[in-house]
Amino acid sequence: MKALFLILLSLLASICPVQSIRADVFVWPEASPEAVDIDPGMISDLVAAIERGDYGRLKSLLIARHGRLVLEQYFNGYRPGDLMPLYSVTKSWASALIGIGIGRQHIPTPDRTIDQLFPDYADIFAAEPEKRLIRLHDLLTMRHGLQWDEWSSYFTDPANPVYQMTQSSDWWRYVLSRPATAPHDSNFRYSTGVSNLLGGVIWNLTGQSALNYSIEHLFDPMDIRDYYLEVDLAGQPRGTGIREFQPGLTPTGHGLWLKATDLAKIGQLYLDRGAWQSRRILSREWIEESWGEYSNFVSDPLVFPENVSYGYQWWTRHYPRPGGDIAVHTADGFAGQYIFVIPELDMVIASTADNGQYEGPDMRFAIRDIILDGVDADFDPVSDGGLTGSWFNTERKHQGFMLEVVPSTGQVVIYWMTFEPATGKQQWMVAVGQLHGRRAVLEFLQPTGGSFTGEGEATLGAWGDVELIFLSCTRARMNFFSEIDGVQGEIELQRLTPVTTCTED
Repeated sequence: MKALFLILLSLLASICPVQSIRADVFVWPEASPEAVDIDPGMISDLVAAIERGDYGRLKSLLIARHGRLVLEQYFNGYRPGDLMPLYSVTKSWASALIGIGIGRQHIPTPDRTIDQLFPDYADIFAAEPEKRLIRLHDLLTMRHGLQWDEWSSYFTDPANPVYQMTQSSDWWRYVLSRPATAPHDSNFRYSTGVSNLLGGVIWNLTGQSALNYSIEHLFDPMDIRDYYLEVDLAGQPRGTGIREFQPGLTPTGHGLWLKATDLAKIGQLYLDRGAWQSRRILSREWIEESWGEYSNFVSDPLVFPENVSYGYQWWTRHYPRPGGDIAVHTADGFAGQYIFVIPELDMVIASTADNGQYEGPDMRFAIRDIILDGVDADFDPVSDGGLTGSWFNTERKHQGFMLEVVPSTGQVVIYWMTFEPATGKQQWMVAVGQLHGRRAVLEFLQPTGGSFTGEGEATLGAWGDVELIFLSCTRARMNFFSEIDGVQGEIELQRLTPVTTCTED
């Protein structure tokens, strides 16, 4: 039988007005490895292996669990403030921008065809009408059907299509002009050029470059203030690559530079299913789409091993672990740039490296060889029935939460009985999400238009986001944010129902 959790709490008096969508200055909260059930010996072994060069020439490594930074270390002379070239991690950033645009209705759904998204290139589609069938979805999944092979030669080789694109006066025209040699959505063809079309979609539909769109809708809300664009094909020092681009072009296939701490923020955004500090940036649906398995060993056996798949500009790798394989979603850049998101462990790892000429194992292998073995099973509200019952805040009355959890999946449904911030009228909301260890980040929906007799048809509209953190069997914390009602706050909770089976961990 499915376990039911009943949580009562009060939030109204903790509300304060929201002044701006721009984030306050963010500093990663820190925790010791022991505090988040990570073996400190694993951290020591990992750092020693990196310093020996076992995984190439790393620049930075950050590990966060439960939203708290456990390790931030720099190697080989690099420092915390340094901007790092991300190479193809840029593609995952571009995918996020497309998701933001769709969520804000600035960009149509992924089913829209590219002839509609690039009207200035009508001559190309007239010459090859079959290209009119290619969709935005096919660009995101690298199943576009255009001729492209950037893996058989180095990027500085004049025969490489990435090199040819960067030497052309119109990058988008160069990519769209490539011959269609396969039907769309028939096979996987990795293409930095196709990823650069995503910036063209943003420019054509919003009138903003992808960078400016990102500043407004991603970087500013997440307190990412240092960024740089330069396309480097040869691993040379900053300032020697391509820094000037055609009007409207932001290189969205490669070229973004960020600090390591900001790289980890993007991982945390995806781990929290599109919410940042309880503020909605991306939809949950877009995160799931991004991690979908559109290409894998079954669809493209000549490209993928059995444990790897590709989504919307994100890779997924499955690693063996006692009890079953674990999914690690990866933004993957040339020369060892990575964001690893591990939802099952509520964990983010961000690393940068200078591995351009290095052919040995990199941080993907470190996850398998060292990291996963050093992360213990966490305090688990899903399987521990001792949490069933009522929770409250002693200073607030007449509000409450009811929480239902499915132990087999960790899915949670929360009903919030509260009051409207502006009027004090009673209101209730519902949220569905996933618990990962101690934490869940949920999006609350508010029903409107219904009636007591059921005669009116109720609809659910977005209200805001909540982060629920169980500190122990008897204590929890709730952080919430609503742009709709202009409120945000935090409240500490304590257990009301007597503890029966749960122990204080």
